[in-house]
Amino acid sequence: MKLGELLEGLDVRRIDGDLNVEITGLSYDSRQTRPGHLYFSTARDTTRNRTNIDDALNRGARAVVVGGWDVGTARPAATLVVSERPRLLMGAAASRFFGAPSERVDLIGITGTSGKTTTSYIVASILEATGMPTGIIGTIGIFIGRKKIYSGLTTPESIDFESALAQMEHEGVRHAAAEVSSIGIAEGRVDALSFRACMFTNLGRDHLDYHARMEDYFAAKLRLFTEILPHSRRANTVAIVRGDDPFGRRVLKSVKGSKISFGMDRSLDAYPEKFDADLSGIRATLSVLGRKIEIESPLIGEINLLNILGAAALSAALGVDMDAVADGVRRCPGAPGRLEVVSTKAKPGVTVLVDYAHKPDALEAVLTALRRLRAGRIICVFGCGGDRDRGKRPIMGEIAGRLADIPVLTSDNPRSEDPMAIIAEVEKGLTATGRTRISSEKNFVDASIGGGYIVEPDRRTAIGIALRLAAVGDAVLIAGKGHEDYQLVAGRVLPFDDRVVVREIAAELGGGQS
Repeated sequence: MKLGELLEGLDVRRIDGDLNVEITGLSYDSRQTRPGHLYFSTARDTTRNRTNIDDALNRGARAVVVGGWDVGTARPAATLVVSERPRLLMGAAASRFFGAPSERVDLIGITGTSGKTTTSYIVASILEATGMPTGIIGTIGIFIGRKKIYSGLTTPESIDFESALAQMEHEGVRHAAAEVSSIGIAEGRVDALSFRACMFTNLGRDHLDYHARMEDYFAAKLRLFTEILPHSRRANTVAIVRGDDPFGRRVLKSVKGSKISFGMDRSLDAYPEKFDADLSGIRATLSVLGRKIEIESPLIGEINLLNILGAAALSAALGVDMDAVADGVRRCPGAPGRLEVVSTKAKPGVTVLVDYAHKPDALEAVLTALRRLRAGRIICVFGCGGDRDRGKRPIMGEIAGRLADIPVLTSDNPRSEDPMAIIAEVEKGLTATGRTRISSEKNFVDASIGGGYIVEPDRRTAIGIALRLAAVGDAVLIAGKGHEDYQLVAGRVLPFDDRVVVREIAAELGGGQS
């Protein structure tokens, strides 16, 4: 495609150079730039931008897009495109370059603080139960069926997003369930997409290292429903919103088009008439737009009942038969690392679960769900990530201190921070609940009796402590990392998968049986 054709009518402030150059691809990472590419320079730092541009040109870029800052002297062989918002331009250009696949693939955007990943997996299972191949775009990666084609951002940069949708369309996929993060919305990664439907799951504290305030965080989410969805080039768009969430009620009031509410309240469009939940799963009778549906699911807890409700409401809006909804829910094992039961033979009668809960609302929801399902103790291994919102650390500690019988505080992904400094900030929340730190290992067994908590910065050792303490009837929740198979420590990426570690330790405890 000629550069002039690619950029015609788009938000460009100035072009210096030849508009007739042939563009063979798009890139935003200079290391991925190939001869003939249009390169988008999106770094926030001017020096980094100039370094990246030089790298892209050395690799054969024919044109570069920059922000409204002085780039100095550009090479004569390259066309320079100046745009006030390069990422927005990148989205519009990517849509045009890849043929706007979201105008033909039914794109379902799912946003909210928690539940996005699991809901996307349930939606995909339901749609596949109708015989319709479905793609997934989100935290765990981009999948076409079981084939993974991308790992990276929860909401990919627009070039990766459009490219994935184009590949899905080429392979016969007609539906895609995509997690849409607040950062992805704020940076303009999804502005050029045409969504068929968008869902709001809930809102709690998260990403306040990026957004200045909760209201800014919510405002980013709200844009998906008030600006992006209304501008979709798809007919019959619809918003699916959890109506018993306080922020969800604000979304419902703001949506001008078609909308469906869901939640536990019987006044909503989709709600449970009755349900039963235990560690074997969920059984419920749902009312969805006046239609009754009997569902059984292997997923655990009321938090997953809400995810099922949202997926069922969305499916009804898309015209999916209720029998297919029930079949898809029954067949869906959930998303990796989301209240995932890790089977071990070494600790009979103990339930071990791994969950991605790394933010306050998610940890509280998971622990609350387990308290409703368990007669025994809850042993919770948790921590907080480094280089992220520090304000949530004591909040996470307070939640664990209030809802877990034995909190075991450890490292998550400390990144560049001192793990013990992070732990000290989390401890403030634990001590605020009246708990005291158990300093001697010989006293660990009495932690729940005395209202204590345990600190062990080494995550593997912490998991071992939790498993050794667990008795028949107890549940061990290992929270924070979920599906991740690494730990980020002092600039290094270390292999670490909570599920693998559980099985290894259980094997050691059981003399090799796990």
